[in-house]
Amino acid sequence: MQSLSYPLTIQRRIEFSQTDAAGLIHFTTYFTLMEAAEAELFRQLGLSLIWQDESGFYGFPRVDCQCKFRRPLHFDSLVTIQLALNDMDSRRLYFSASFLDEAGQQCATGTMTTTCAKRGHDGSLEGLPLPEFVTKSLSKWKTLGS
Repeated sequence: MQSLSYPLTIQRRIEFSQTDAAGLIHFTTYFTLMEAAEAELFRQLGLSLIWQDESGFYGFPRVDCQCKFRRPLHFDSLVTIQLALNDMDSRRLYFSASFLDEAGQQCATGTMTTTCAKRGHDGSLEGLPLPEFVTKSLSKWKTLGS
């Protein structure tokens, strides 16, 4: 496990299944890489993106996700993903991501907004305020960048 830093930095190798017929990264891969960084952040903070109790399942669905592409990545390239928390309010987390190639050049940038929600056993979905244990952990992480 890598040590926790702000912004969180992870690396992934671009797999063949993440590319198009020309061997270039498929645009959807940037979104799954942002989610991989988010999951690693929560893991390193001792949190889970999904949990349950007697009343239902909890998680962080996306309410907005965007990506701007600057230069392509290729099959078997090593990409560095840097994830930062831009803002947080009572119900939403606002993340930004930067994607760097092996030379350290920026290939893409992205943003992802998530909210906390509960899915009841009957399938109903209810938006909730962010749990205090999540906001405290994220606030403490963000101070590492100060």
